[in-house]
Amino acid sequence: MHNSNGSSKLGAATAPQQGTQDYSYKFNSVAITGGGYITGIIAHPTEKHLMYTRTDIGSSYRWDEVSQQWIALTDFIAPENVNWLGTESIALDPHDPNRLYLAQGQYVTDALPAAFFVSDDRGATFDIYEAPFPMGSNDLGRNNGERLAVNPFNTNELWMGTRTEGLWKSTDRAKTWTNITNYPDAAGNGIGIVFVIFDPKNSGTIYVGANVPNGLYYTKDHGATWHSIPGQPSAWDPELLYAGHTPASAAPMPMRAILASNGILYVTFADFPGPYAINYGVFLKFNTKTSVWTDITPGTNNTYPAPYKPQAWPPGGFCGISVDSKDPNTLVVVTLDRDPGPALDSMYYSHDGGETYKDVSQLSTPSGSGGYWGHPVAEAALKDGTPVPWLSFNWNSEWGGYGAPSPIVGLTKFGWWMSSVLIYPWDSHHVMYGTGATIWATDELNKVDSNKVPQWYIQAQGIEETAVLALMSPTDGAHLFSGLGDIMGMRHADLDLPQPMYEKPVFSNLNSLDYAGQHPNVVVRVGDSGVSYPNGCGSGLYSKDNGISWTMFPTCVPGVGNQTNFSFVWASELTAAPYNETGPYSTQDYGATWVAPTGLTVMTGNLSADRVQPKTFYAFNGGIFYISKDGGLSYKSTPASRTGLPAGAGAVPVCSFNTAGELWLPLGRSGLWHSTNFGASWTQIGPRSLVAKYFSIGKSAPGRLHPALFLWGQVSAGGVEAIFRSDDAGVTWARINDDAHQYGGAAIIQGDPRVYGRVYMGMFGRGIVYADIAGGGKDPV
Repeated sequence: MHNSNGSSKLGAATAPQQGTQDYSYKFNSVAITGGGYITGIIAHPTEKHLMYTRTDIGSSYRWDEVSQQWIALTDFIAPENVNWLGTESIALDPHDPNRLYLAQGQYVTDALPAAFFVSDDRGATFDIYEAPFPMGSNDLGRNNGERLAVNPFNTNELWMGTRTEGLWKSTDRAKTWTNITNYPDAAGNGIGIVFVIFDPKNSGTIYVGANVPNGLYYTKDHGATWHSIPGQPSAWDPELLYAGHTPASAAPMPMRAILASNGILYVTFADFPGPYAINYGVFLKFNTKTSVWTDITPGTNNTYPAPYKPQAWPPGGFCGISVDSKDPNTLVVVTLDRDPGPALDSMYYSHDGGETYKDVSQLSTPSGSGGYWGHPVAEAALKDGTPVPWLSFNWNSEWGGYGAPSPIVGLTKFGWWMSSVLIYPWDSHHVMYGTGATIWATDELNKVDSNKVPQWYIQAQGIEETAVLALMSPTDGAHLFSGLGDIMGMRHADLDLPQPMYEKPVFSNLNSLDYAGQHPNVVVRVGDSGVSYPNGCGSGLYSKDNGISWTMFPTCVPGVGNQTNFSFVWASELTAAPYNETGPYSTQDYGATWVAPTGLTVMTGNLSADRVQPKTFYAFNGGIFYISKDGGLSYKSTPASRTGLPAGAGAVPVCSFNTAGELWLPLGRSGLWHSTNFGASWTQIGPRSLVAKYFSIGKSAPGRLHPALFLWGQVSAGGVEAIFRSDDAGVTWARINDDAHQYGGAAIIQGDPRVYGRVYMGMFGRGIVYADIAGGGKDPV
């Protein structure tokens, strides 16, 4: 569980008395294990244990059998190329296991170009080529694929189905591309062509599927001519439809496909691209030798146990599929978007090409679940027994379906957004499937043949895909608290082991954290609850025991409900000031009553509390600096003309954890500013060319009086954007990370007030990384 990514420099640690020592650093992921959407799991057809997984906002990983974990492949992505931190598709050379191709690009609408990452060493290094078309790994339809494919008869040739520009071909290993202009339907609707499949037994035969009705085409002459696959579904079967619920498409749309070794093309269909809002779907197979279609959709007459009745709306579609490499009639297929249930999404397992199925999800679920398929919470653990406890979601009330907890206490949801599934090519009893949060696996799939229950476990170790919204490192108790998108966040009592979520109520997104400066066991969290609670405000909670147990605010701030975003800061004592659209209300009784202030009525998130002096709050908005010394009841303001701060600027003041009135303001290209007198006057520190994107402070260097300063930005004109540390109040700076540890740029940073040199970096899709000094280094800079 210690996910080391190496260190950036070398040397022996010493503590100089001036300047800033350029120490070597080591980088480790804070262990959450998963935390985001797994969009694809791909195995090499001949190289044992060689697998890759792709994610929507966290790029790609390679499985390492020796260390039993996934290895991140693209941590080198620089901040200016953050659009590359998402994998649209993966392609492998079937004859050379060292060759790997990644299609990288998060959003079709991003101004930054997409790119192809080309490797000859399984992702240890890459050549990068900009793509002539956009990609969208986090757009609609990211659950489908694979769009990118290698020609098995000429492995320098790749084909790519795009979202907006039709079908393309490269003959030089993705360096340059040519549009296949004679392809009949470019389907340039933003979803576009979702899979390209080469027939490995017939040179020149290619099957292409676009996410539109009648979107299946083939060629037998390497693209010289194209033909619609005859007999594909052109309308919805009325027997499938629910009264009053019209499908989102005129006919079933292709999602994923696999060409089995016996010439059968298995295709999943749905009425919407996914991964959400799918209502209907079917599963069909096409005999490429006889051109005969067969409907093999799992249903009442061909599955065991029988489907749960009644199936709540929606019945969902089909997407994920995998065929046993040893037996073309053995397969698994997974439904998509049967949420909120019952019944929830199911994995179906067949040995006869889809004539009959076992419902793996239903057989894996303890009896009495009422159609809410799930794993016993004890199975939410790695194969070595390490628990991944947050997957319980604390059995909170559902807030809208996707990603929500199981309503059955004791079960973790079998899954949601289960669009990627793989029967292990080297062990047909081992199956893995990705969800919106993790990867589940079993080595006992064959048990369902005799209606027995397979043992499941988590196989996502090494994958860290959370979107980090808030970080906090108090002066006592746990070193780190996190606020995360989709999975709320955790009190990280151990940085190297997955932790439980915070207690109920569970948030979909945790937006803000803070602690009372002189009472670090008093902490608060706020976020999106999505559920109304009769006994308090579900969007804001406080704790008096360092985040172990929590209590809802008795009332919400006026104008704020359980589904409203707001943030929150503590003063050094027990006064709190959240902000919302009506201004920064304050409370001195843990949210029983709220008081609107005078002197500061603008809506601003640029609010913080002095960590030492009681009842003191600061705000900086529109170039005006505000201070309250009465617990947020009233504020005095000072314009930029008097403080010397840049006019019109705004930022969250960063407060010292051990000196009253010491503040910093990171103002982007306007630099980093410092005050030691409660904001009465300010000094710009560091080089004039310094760009302060994110800023935090941590424990001072040995023998130093000033705290260590941490900056994500630039410290020289035209210099690299990176994370830097200063030990001498900003006079000199040393870079912490190197080019191999950029993570597409940080979304937030947080120094540790108890560990010198440690800084936490939160990314939007690559989780939390903590950097520790590994040894001393060069002369001060």
